[in-house]
Amino acid sequence: MNDRRLLPSFCDIGCAFGEPGSEQAETIKSGLRAATRGGFSVVALEPFTDPPIDTDAQVQLVLTRAAGAQCQILPVASAAREKGTLSEMTLLKEAGAVGVSLGDTLPRSVAFLRSVLEYATQSGLTVFVHPSEATLSDEGWVHEGEVSERLGLRGIPEDSEEIGLGMLLPLVRRTGARVHLSRISTLPGVGMVRAAKAAGLSITADVGFRHLLRDHRAIQSFDVNHKVFPPLRGQEDRMSLWEGLMDGTIDAICSMHRPVSAEVKNAEFATSPYGAIGLETCFAALVTENGKNGNPEVGLSHWTNWLSIGPRRILGLSPANPDHEGTWWDFGSSWTPSETTLASRSRNCPEIGQILSPTPVALRRNGHDILMP
Repeated sequence: MNDRRLLPSFCDIGCAFGEPGSEQAETIKSGLRAATRGGFSVVALEPFTDPPIDTDAQVQLVLTRAAGAQCQILPVASAAREKGTLSEMTLLKEAGAVGVSLGDTLPRSVAFLRSVLEYATQSGLTVFVHPSEATLSDEGWVHEGEVSERLGLRGIPEDSEEIGLGMLLPLVRRTGARVHLSRISTLPGVGMVRAAKAAGLSITADVGFRHLLRDHRAIQSFDVNHKVFPPLRGQEDRMSLWEGLMDGTIDAICSMHRPVSAEVKNAEFATSPYGAIGLETCFAALVTENGKNGNPEVGLSHWTNWLSIGPRRILGLSPANPDHEGTWWDFGSSWTPSETTLASRSRNCPEIGQILSPTPVALRRNGHDILMP
């Protein structure tokens, strides 16, 4: 049955591609093609490539290589360069960077963290960071809990996020920095973000879509495609993330798109790198699981807010007009991601083989419909 609906195109608040350095995993063009097929028209690109996006020239190179795509790329540059020096943030902003990133964990030096926040504030840039304390995160592979103990896998405790936020939030208050908290994953973390927002701190937050749909039991079969960072947490954490979305503590849902080539990803669980691709399957997986497995049943207005309006607001963009920047979805049809049909160059996708609905069928750009690439 045909049930086509036009939705405003989505905006991803943090994804990674491989170019430059790991083009076998993802190029800028293949990543943007995957994003377009997932209903996204804007993606904020993380900087941790080889070499990293830490100069104005690297920012300009990314923008040049993305030219002409149906999906716009907004580079987030690295806050630090090699040997622990600060990036030239004013030049980065002038070149087109929308923010600077501290990566998956906080710097080990609190003084350096404060310097990043101060310099970013002076430069008018948002700081993107997952607030995890490095020494508690670096040696772990999965969520620390009953499953990790039973499987004999090194765990990353919830404390890593709680302690990280405890370090970060007082500095945000002191510096007045604008900070985006990427991939919040724990119940204590949600509570601390809620309290910080109530106290007036200039922070926003997102959650990875799979952290809403799965908990740490997903790794019981040692499926490396469920090895992500931060790790899939416990059931109470998962439900607290939904509560944070519903009450506005968490502003957006992100794809956590991190491509890894098969020859690298398909290793022993302990040595397999973190990451799963998600731009193509994010929305369809969320809608497929809507109201199931303890997930709340929410309407299209919620998805539009969390995947389009909220992330665009974080990036300083106005809401997308679906007639000029939209995607047609068929809610009456389904599709099954496969290794032969995904647009991404990588195949580290937990949704491969699953039946998903809705199906993206066309783009709407400036009042005209375009076949899905």
